[in-house]
Amino acid sequence: MSEMAKEELLYDTRPPGVISERLRPVIERLGLDENCQELTENGWTVIDQVGDPEINDRLHQVILDTSGVADETSIGGTNMALTKDPLFAEVALNPKLFAMAEFSVGRGFLLTQMATSVIPQGYPPIGLHSDNNWLPAPFPEHNQILTACWSTNGYSKEAGSTLLIPGSNKLRRHPNSAETEAEEGAIAIDCPPNSAVLWDSNIWHSNWSRTLPGQRVVVHISYGRLALRPVEDYSPWADELIEKHGQCMSQILGREDFLYSTTGFDSSKLYATINNAKS
Repeated sequence: MSEMAKEELLYDTRPPGVISERLRPVIERLGLDENCQELTENGWTVIDQVGDPEINDRLHQVILDTSGVADETSIGGTNMALTKDPLFAEVALNPKLFAMAEFSVGRGFLLTQMATSVIPQGYPPIGLHSDNNWLPAPFPEHNQILTACWSTNGYSKEAGSTLLIPGSNKLRRHPNSAETEAEEGAIAIDCPPNSAVLWDSNIWHSNWSRTLPGQRVVVHISYGRLALRPVEDYSPWADELIEKHGQCMSQILGREDFLYSTTGFDSSKLYATINNAKS
């Protein structure tokens, strides 16, 4: 009980789109105010220069090295990226992505998936969808999953960028078959190398077929509310990752909430977990 007393229980939640007092100094320091507004209003935003240029260059090469592609005409990629190269942990813990994830899917959020893709010329669209694959409609008013696509070599329609349907985030449902086929109102995201395109789990999206020679080289990071079941299970590697990267890694792998316990639940973390779910 003494551990529980360290945090006062919250009895309310923030409305969607409101930056918490705890998070506001971080958002302002990182210059993300406009990104928060865009994500709230439009369901997506772009962070230019999401990382150091040197990290972006390294990331580009690491994605290629771990993707299994033989040449520029091959399709490649990998799941469970945290286990493939230490650089992926730095990407998952990127300060700008971390702050946007807390803003969008709340304190105590989890890493739900981290994958890479290498897309060559002629690769077809994957099909219009929302990322609320586990949820029936209507979707919750609060966002459940934030996806970030870090483009190491830039996005354009010709380069096979993300396709979005503006306004679809307000509908709070999955697209039907006719809407999926029509893709009415679709736009392409244009951004330079070392940018991250972020979207909420309500917005309908796909990709444009790449018409340019070469490859689209991207890492996809999804962060979810702590109530959601992650796509990937890092349990066998968790201790090593946490020892190396600290508390933030412990959080996104689920070790900081009361649900991670072999004895039912850890009561010392009960209030903190409940408060995170409301924040």
